[in-house]
Amino acid sequence: MPLSEALRSPLGRRATEAKTKRPVARVALVLMSRSRLSAIAVVSLLATALLALAVSRGDSALHLDRNAIHLLGRPPDVDLWKHVADVLAAPAIAVVVVASLVLGALRRILLRVGVFAGIAVATFLISEHMVKPLVGERFFGQLSFPSGNVTAVCATALAMWIALYPVLGKWARIITFAFGAAWTLLMAAAVVGAIWHTPLDCIGSVLLSLGVVTAGAAIYQPKPAPSPTAPSKPVRARAGV
Repeated sequence: MPLSEALRSPLGRRATEAKTKRPVARVALVLMSRSRLSAIAVVSLLATALLALAVSRGDSALHLDRNAIHLLGRPPDVDLWKHVADVLAAPAIAVVVVASLVLGALRRILLRVGVFAGIAVATFLISEHMVKPLVGERFFGQLSFPSGNVTAVCATALAMWIALYPVLGKWARIITFAFGAAWTLLMAAAVVGAIWHTPLDCIGSVLLSLGVVTAGAAIYQPKPAPSPTAPSKPVRARAGV
């Protein structure tokens, strides 16, 4: 074997190995576990069904409802709570969705964010056109279980959080989750203070949103990639005599 070829061979192998190696700085997307999402969906939907059954049979936490309405729904504050609920509904939802879509476009997950926005819309439609008529609970003459406003806010906040989860850092996930929880809690207080819904309506909205959004996320979430097999050792060819 010529000396030049013997010198070039190790260099050629190293160059080939360098080309086949993946960049170290590239970080894979961190996705939520499908099994965890599925478990949350099942538990939340079962809890929603049980609560809806109790409400439809006339079993309600009257003591809790009366105390909450007495605390929040005082006559001077009713109009203020109505205004707060209106601001936290469509305007705030539009801002959150647009901001999420922009961030998704910048981080190249625009399709994922769009799909989860559709899941949030589906959750609201299920609440308004399926669950409410089935339960038939009325509050001041209007179907009230679950609250459409709270469902829209909770489903949007949760769906956008799960959609952006892979590209958010640890602290960003904590902050955005806390923001979504506070947004949902404030909307729940607003609809109770405006005497539109009872606390049980709001609890049902949160449980339904958790169930439908996490179920949709579990279906959309890609399956975990199989573990890579160990590379086989290169076979060295011996030069002929």
